[in-house]
Amino acid sequence: MSGFKNDGNDNRRIERALQHVVRPWFPINQDVLTSIRTNLDNGTYDTNPAQLLNDLKGDFALFTFVVKELGILGMQQKIDAKILNNPVELIRWGGASRIKDAIAPDKKLPSTHSLHWSEPFQVARLRETAVIASTAAVLSEKKDLDPEVGFSRGVIREIGLNLIAWNYPSLYSKVLNNLKPEQTLDEELSKELGFTPALLAMRVLRPENPDMPEGAPLPEAEAGWAAYDELCEVGEALARAENPETYPSAQNDWQKANQYLTENAGTGALDLIKERAVEQSKRYQEALPEVFNSLENFNPKRNIDVHQRMTAVIADHDFRLCPPHVQEALRTLYNDIDGYSVNKNAIQTLLKSIIPQAGFTGGCVFVIDPSTSSLKPRTVIGQVNLRQIQNITLDPGDLAVAALGQTEPLFDLKDDGMVQPIEGIYSSLGGQRKVGVLYLETPKTLNEEPAGKTIGTYNILKKALCDVLHLK
Repeated sequence: MSGFKNDGNDNRRIERALQHVVRPWFPINQDVLTSIRTNLDNGTYDTNPAQLLNDLKGDFALFTFVVKELGILGMQQKIDAKILNNPVELIRWGGASRIKDAIAPDKKLPSTHSLHWSEPFQVARLRETAVIASTAAVLSEKKDLDPEVGFSRGVIREIGLNLIAWNYPSLYSKVLNNLKPEQTLDEELSKELGFTPALLAMRVLRPENPDMPEGAPLPEAEAGWAAYDELCEVGEALARAENPETYPSAQNDWQKANQYLTENAGTGALDLIKERAVEQSKRYQEALPEVFNSLENFNPKRNIDVHQRMTAVIADHDFRLCPPHVQEALRTLYNDIDGYSVNKNAIQTLLKSIIPQAGFTGGCVFVIDPSTSSLKPRTVIGQVNLRQIQNITLDPGDLAVAALGQTEPLFDLKDDGMVQPIEGIYSSLGGQRKVGVLYLETPKTLNEEPAGKTIGTYNILKKALCDVLHLK
């Protein structure tokens, strides 16, 4: 954490921030709130207090709001610090009666923000919180710590970032979009705001202690929190690693998190974290399925691999020659490419949808068949006009065969009696080991603008096919 001096200006900044964020909070899932209120009214939690804690954990905004309200009440009643400083114990102390009063309809709970009207980067914050808290819970079990406390610690540590994301959205989005590999979101936000997200969270939870040093852990200094904070930091690294498009540090984050999991949690830890995150996010899945359903495919390593491939494609000069709608289709395609196995749906999307959208009217993917020493047509695309689609013996007189020995594409242009000439383009698939040839046909236009647009698009489509097939 950065060390801002607690001078008058800093006090004014944090006081203004508290007024700006506490009342609106961040969005409470109204379905969860309604369900909990119903169970409180009918006495469900009187005999099952553990269910009350579990239901509150299903919505991070409601969970943290309740912890804040019970904390204020607990300070007024001067309860034991061990209860006051432990969110799980505080909720148990609060029980059904105190929590029912804290979230009663006449208390006018925060309603400024809505899950359904949130920006993608804001919803991503909730997903990250789920990963962080679930990681802390799973690793707590591995370390013989309390998983409930681990989970709650993970949620509490994220209060500051969640409040800033919803109540300073333009600032948060700007900082997020301009992160450099050596920068952290917390540090860059603190430069803009004059205080760290951690200090904001601490003051929200402990408003009566304005002079507490900023470096103190949340919610208060206590040696026992250090072990949980270490686990939360692993979760934070995993959450960043899953989003390489957002966090330039993702590769480094993954290496650190993966090393910790390997050395301290054994094989299968990542699957356990994924399962826990899916389980704890069920209510968010119901409200935001487009974001939270994909937690079932949680795989930071895969996301980093795909992002690196896509980054290489976008950096290629030829990518900028592709029509905008093709560029967008390719971005979507790369999100569906698995880092380890061939995705048949992605292949079909590329060959049957994206290639025709790019203006290629016909073509074929030929593959080498060693048993017959021939090129065999594997997939026909659209209508092919310039050649027969059949097995081709390895005769260099055929352009498809000749392309296997060339590093640059080969062209075949015919305009015999055609309203518009057609050009065929051949190029080998695979780098170190040739496995086949991509042949595509396109109407030939004179004075092509920009220059090289057709071959540039062809090159990118061929690269995408190689990436889908995991060809080196």
